[in-house]
Parts: sequence; C-alpha cells; structure tokens
Amino acid sequence: MDINERKIKILEAIIHDYIQTGDPVGSRTISKKYDLGISSATIRNEMADLEDLGLIVQPHTSAGRIPSDKGYRLYVDNLMQYPDIAPDIQKVVAEVIHSKFDKIDKLLEETAKLISTVTHYATIASPPTIHQTKIKHLQLVPVDERNVAIVIVTDANIVRHYVIRTKKTLDYALCGILTNIINESLTGTSLDELSIDKMRILEERMLGYKDIAVDLMHAIIDTLESEDIPNVFTRGMTNMLNFQEFNDIEKAKKLFEVLEQKPYLYKMLKHKPSTEVNISIGEENGLEPMKECSIITTSYEIGDYNLGTIGIIGPTRMNYGQVVSLLEHISHHIKNMLIEAKE
Repeated sequence: MDINERKIKILEAIIHDYIQTGDPVGSRTISKKYDLGISSATIRNEMADLEDLGLIVQPHTSAGRIPSDKGYRLYVDNLMQYPDIAPDIQKVVAEVIHSKFDKIDKLLEETAKLISTVTHYATIASPPTIHQTKIKHLQLVPVDERNVAIVIVTDANIVRHYVIRTKKTLDYALCGILTNIINESLTGTSLDELSIDKMRILEERMLGYKDIAVDLMHAIIDTLESEDIPNVFTRGMTNMLNFQEFNDIEKAKKLFEVLEQKPYLYKMLKHKPSTEVNISIGEENGLEPMKECSIITTSYEIGDYNLGTIGIIGPTRMNYGQVVSLLEHISHHIKNMLIEAKE
C-alpha cells in the first residue's frame, strides 16, 4: 500500500496533535482543527490505511489513534521541520555557554540544567574524556618525600590532578626539571598515544633521571587507565513525571531505576552513529522501561576528537523539531567554545 500525500498530511496532523495534547486523535478532531479539505469519512478511511501500514495504533478502547514508533520514525526521517530558536532563549544559551567556566565539566553541567529548563524534558550530558584529548601542560609538585601531585591540562581545557607514590624522593628542583622535559616531549600528544616509542624518546631525554622517569611515567599511565567510566550529568529527571505516560507509579519507578544507571546512560550516549543528531525512538532504546521514551543526542568535537555528548530524554511524543533545533544551536556554541579553548 502506497503512502500518498493525503495520508502524509493526516499522519502529520495526528503527530502534531498528539504531541501537543497527549490525547488519542480521531477523524473529527483532524477535520475540525486541520484544514485538509477532506471529509471526516475520508479521513477515517485514510486513518484505517495508516493503521494497516503500522504508522498509527489504537490505544486500548479509545476511539482515537496515536502514532506508532514506525510513524514517528517516518516523521523524524522525512517530515520533521525545525523551528527557529526564540531570541530570548538564544540569549540565555549564549550567556550560559560563554560564561567563564574553568572546567568543561562545569560547562556541561550548566548546559544540561539549561536544556532541562527550556525543554521541560530530562537531560543527560557526558563531558570530554581525558584520553581523547592532547596534553597541553603537565606539572609535577612534590607533596612529601614519596608522593607527587601531577596536574594535567589538555587542549580541551580538561584538568585532572592525581597523587602518585614514587620510589625515590622528588624535591621541588627535580620536579621542575622533570616537568620541563616531560612537557617538551609530550605536549601535543594524546594520552592514548603514550606508546612504547614515545616512552623510549622520553627516557633518552631524561639522561641521568631515566629510572625516575620510567617509574613516574608508568605511574601516570596506570593512574589514567584506572579512571572509572566518565561522569554523566543528569538534570530534570523528575520532569518525566509531568507526562501522563508515566502517571503509573510502577512504570515511573522502573524508568527511574534505568535513568539512575550511569554506565547505561554513558553507553547510550556513546554508542550512536557519528551524525550531527541521533534520534532513538521507543523500542529502539532496547530496555523495556525506555520503550515509551525517545532520546535525542548530539556530539561535539575538536578536529577528529569526539569529546562528549549531550542528550534529551522525553516521551515518544516529544517535540522533535524543537528539541533538535535547540540541541544543534547549543552544540554549535559548545564547539566554538572548545575551539577557542584549544587556541
């Protein structure tokens, strides 16, 4: 069965109305609210065809119809329009993102809060991982006779500090010498590129400090590799309770149990195709509690580095076009911010 232009317009009307009201949509509603130039009887016949195509479904005993995941997918891939971002929201976005944050983690945290406030959906954000960026500066500072603090700053302005134990005493003078040699050798190197060859070159430059340097670099690498899954910020999770889809206490409880699993959220953010915006609808999310949700994500990069992802979680009847426009707008600002930080 072909889906002609008339069926497309009726499907769009059903989706738009259901997004706004959350109520199943009947032929009479479409006839009264949308100027399609056809009778209610014709609309009913076309809706029957749309149901046969699996694009709309009848929930329970309701006389109306709602979009199926397949219907939303057709809409998102082929029919969705992108409204302009309101000037007042553009202003708030610019103010938040271009504030003087000393850490990108804080920028992402505030961005997640902003998105949640503007959209009234739940927001997740995964900040950059240190392994995906390049060393901008590394500083060694003695803490006591056997402990040294290491501060690493990357080209994306990610700052990490660790305390490692050394076999030999490192005073301020020696830490200064080693800091200079390490920076001369490793500036511009990603932490994933700390290969044997790099280590060998560093050893050669350390001259009389070879033993100390080897122990120190192995300690640094071991410490970095022991980092847990990168943090995931969540904001506005209780916004999901404002939607009738989650009025059922048991359903809401199961949803929140999933949303509290940060390893799952991180995997959900990272395991997406590398396109500008990714939309996962209903059953595409895999887990049962997420089958009435849609997730829209976008990544931000510096060059070839995928540094992190921000996403919005809402019911499947979320306002897709509005959310995508906002995410693209915010992602553009964040990318510019990261480029400025790199320079």
